[in-house]
Amino acid sequence: MKKILVLMFSLLIFALACGEQPAEDITADEGNDEAVSTEEYVLPEADEYLTLSDSIGIELGDSNYVFGQIAGADISTKGEIAILDSQKSCVSFFSPSGEFLQRIGRQGSGPGEFQLAVGMTFFQDEEITVVSEFTIADSLEPGVVVSDAMGGKLIYFNSEMEYMMDVQGFYPSPPAVVVGVNGGAIVGMKPVFLQSEEGMFMGFTVSRWEMGETEAAVDYFESMSPFDPSDLSSMQDDVPIFGATPEGIVFTSRLSTEVYEFTVWSPEGEELFTVTDENFERVRKTQEEIDLEAETVNSRMIQQGMPESMANWQPDPYRSAIGGLWVDGLDRIWVTKGTSVTPSFNIYDMEGNLLFTAALDAGSRARTWQVLIQENQFLAFDADPELYPQVFIGDLPGFEIPATEEEGQ
Repeated sequence: MKKILVLMFSLLIFALACGEQPAEDITADEGNDEAVSTEEYVLPEADEYLTLSDSIGIELGDSNYVFGQIAGADISTKGEIAILDSQKSCVSFFSPSGEFLQRIGRQGSGPGEFQLAVGMTFFQDEEITVVSEFTIADSLEPGVVVSDAMGGKLIYFNSEMEYMMDVQGFYPSPPAVVVGVNGGAIVGMKPVFLQSEEGMFMGFTVSRWEMGETEAAVDYFESMSPFDPSDLSSMQDDVPIFGATPEGIVFTSRLSTEVYEFTVWSPEGEELFTVTDENFERVRKTQEEIDLEAETVNSRMIQQGMPESMANWQPDPYRSAIGGLWVDGLDRIWVTKGTSVTPSFNIYDMEGNLLFTAALDAGSRARTWQVLIQENQFLAFDADPELYPQVFIGDLPGFEIPATEEEGQ
């Protein structure tokens, strides 16, 4: 039962990622329930535009640059670009200029090995003292942690990217999407499962786990609803979106198609404030988009081992209001607009005031990209690319770009 639950949860996360990838441009029309589509790519109006500076990934050639299935990307405290490959069961590291450096992890169930890696995060450089039955030393300096959904564990590597420890004992699986915070703790999204006389229930929490612990220290978000294994799409509205600062400030929302709203929490779980867009208008998906999403998700479910009779994904006819929550190195909250075809953002300060808007200027190919906001850069990739997997890189507005040695002379 546990492996079935983990498989379904992993498929649900993949399905929702695919659901955020539109087939065509769409326009809201409150007077007409039919979606309006256009084939022409239109760059939305924004105060700032994000542009690409580099990319990593090739179709054929050096295997260090050929990816299988990109499940995540991040930037280390050293400025290295890390790419999580769930198909190859590894994390590959590249220099800021895109040169391959090293690889950690491999397929397997042993120490430092992954069965189904679904998320990773880095920690700030600091010396940490931890008292826990799971730790292997009194003084630990974690560098990165990888979430292995099928292995049921979090795998920690130190600041030198050497294997440090596994943390096991999560049910039904460890937190999948994870963010590292000071002190070696993580904030993450985890599925929860309950079976009682009333039936089966499944949902999600966004919580904080101290390093080495399997019981959450703080809960920021929780949802629970009746669970029908043959209809994963019924759980779409229960899935949370979250982000966190290194200091442990947490932002939460959900994949709602009706309300644009996110809440900010203190590290201890106190609600600080909620931001709501009263002018939010729902946007329907095109029929082409709905058909493509259903076909893509159901095909992937079958490929991953789900019985064909259970692969019955029914897309929500509307797009979610919020598609992601991020924070950059200037403590600006980046809210991904779920209704926008082109990756677009509203950017707020830590008091909830809207600062500016931004959009990715990378042409129509960017319609299917996931954009991840990091310290002073952004990373982007297509979870199910038409050609071959790549990670794209660009700078965020508001940061000074260091001059090269030649420019400084």
